[in-house]
Amino acid sequence: MAASGNRPVLQALRGSLTNAAITSTLLLVPAGLVPGGTWLWPRGIAFVIAYVAVNAIGDLVLAAWRPAHFQVRQQSVVASREKRQPLIDAVGSAGLLAVGAAWLASIPLDVFTLHVAPPPPAWLAWTGGAISMFGVALTPIAVWENRFATPNVQQQGGQAIVRTGVYRLVRHPIYLGNLLMTAGAALWLGSYAGLWGFGVLLLATIARIWLEERELRARLPEYADYARRVRARLVPFLI
Repeated sequence: MAASGNRPVLQALRGSLTNAAITSTLLLVPAGLVPGGTWLWPRGIAFVIAYVAVNAIGDLVLAAWRPAHFQVRQQSVVASREKRQPLIDAVGSAGLLAVGAAWLASIPLDVFTLHVAPPPPAWLAWTGGAISMFGVALTPIAVWENRFATPNVQQQGGQAIVRTGVYRLVRHPIYLGNLLMTAGAALWLGSYAGLWGFGVLLLATIARIWLEERELRARLPEYADYARRVRARLVPFLI
């Protein structure tokens, strides 16, 4: 592989290290600092390892075999001015990142100090862990099919409707993955109260889908036909 061909892979590796540092800081540092907490939180450590590993594998696969798709996904949630991103999307996406950070950092506070509700039973926690990792994996699975899967709403030249892979089942698989990851992570980490993050994300996702589909219907006449064929926005046969 040529040196230039290695750049996406190196970028994916750097991104994985950054992801590990951010996730560990947001989850494990509060666990060590809150009253009753611990620096060696088995479920927290397991979540960080699994989350970073699934993301890293997905990014490395995309960087090696779908580098154009990978690069599109590396854009910021706030697009450059020429992309003509709606202001509400830029502000909302940046705000949602801050909410996500607060959500992750709040879970150790509930688990070790507040105890808002009894922890989920073991079977539900393990189910939540599996659901969470499936949700994480949905993003690279979707990006493999969709080279227009930017993390922001923007006007892209040459954009086309993707109808293959998971897009044959739902119109917004990445949003579904984010929701599954959030709900499952709260259960795995032992915090029913942590499901507040799922509620906030669900409301933000509904608003984002409305905004995104309005843009797509306006610019891509064939999107209406796709929406008729694939009725589920997030969950087949439900919503």
